[in-house]
Amino acid sequence: MSDPCELISESRFHRRVTLDTGYGALNVSFADIGCVTGPALLFIPGMFASRYPGVLLHVIAERAGVRLLVVDRPGMGASTDVPLGQRVAAWTDMLPRLLAHLEIPRVNLVAHSAGTMYLLNTWAQCREYVNPDIAVIAPWVDLAHSRVKVMQIVQYLPTKAFAVWNLIPRFFVTQASPVLATSGAVIRRMSLRGDSTTSETAKDLSFLNDNQRRVERDYGVPQLEQTELSRLAIRYMHTENTVGANSEALQCLRKGDSNWGVCSDYADCARTLAGYQTSPDSGYSIHAYFAATDILVGKRGRKYFETCWQAPGVEAIDFVSREVEGSDHDTIAFSVEVWEEIFSFAK
Repeated sequence: MSDPCELISESRFHRRVTLDTGYGALNVSFADIGCVTGPALLFIPGMFASRYPGVLLHVIAERAGVRLLVVDRPGMGASTDVPLGQRVAAWTDMLPRLLAHLEIPRVNLVAHSAGTMYLLNTWAQCREYVNPDIAVIAPWVDLAHSRVKVMQIVQYLPTKAFAVWNLIPRFFVTQASPVLATSGAVIRRMSLRGDSTTSETAKDLSFLNDNQRRVERDYGVPQLEQTELSRLAIRYMHTENTVGANSEALQCLRKGDSNWGVCSDYADCARTLAGYQTSPDSGYSIHAYFAATDILVGKRGRKYFETCWQAPGVEAIDFVSREVEGSDHDTIAFSVEVWEEIFSFAK
């Protein structure tokens, strides 16, 4: 990679298709990157459910020989928006049609944060398209279980206030490191003061700098080019439609007409998914990666998530979890070590 602007403008990062679905004709924009002849992996991002994080993962996926799909969820990029209560159902209706259009029979699933609920619904409702190894990065957890104070405060905001949620990170694009201009960074800035904010930002930058140095060493992409690519990715994302992030925020907070589908209760969902397995050794596994510091999910949220997958009745699914040193809720999504491990699972 020598020209970040030229790379990010390539057509493979900006594919579009119109699909006939049970919710009418839906436009879908997506990135189809990495090694297009390799096994396919679908990455389902967090609240700002955009294909642009895929730009930063392309070179790692390509070296691993994995085809990486990153789809704009409704109301993001060129993907048609749908009502809040239909987001999950429209997704699981659309996805098999998209895979058929791309002639992809099966995919491995990986999700970050709010993408977790879409992953679990995809796993439950589109099982014939899902390969056994599944991964979640900093999985989102219902506030009833995580009880993170800052998020509980955000939950008290009136529903109408989220009509402009997508515009707040856009403001931070010009004032923060690009990959930090996310909902997690915004909430941290709202909840911390003075030296605490500076300290937390320094930790984020340290993790990201170490990550970039590893990419430069192992993949030959200079740090300056990575930084420019990150800057362009976040700016490009915010020049497109991001109204879907408003619904995503409401969905995470369980406000309005939000609907989590089959994972309204993670414990019940885990038992249901385990019940779909034909035997205890049927091969399905879920790999969970937790941030060292997670202001959006917290220690309680992590413990709850792990407990759900380690409970009696879920033995048919192998569950493995680990913590990524130095990471937070947002930066863990760019961890090279995490993605190298995930790509090694792709069938």
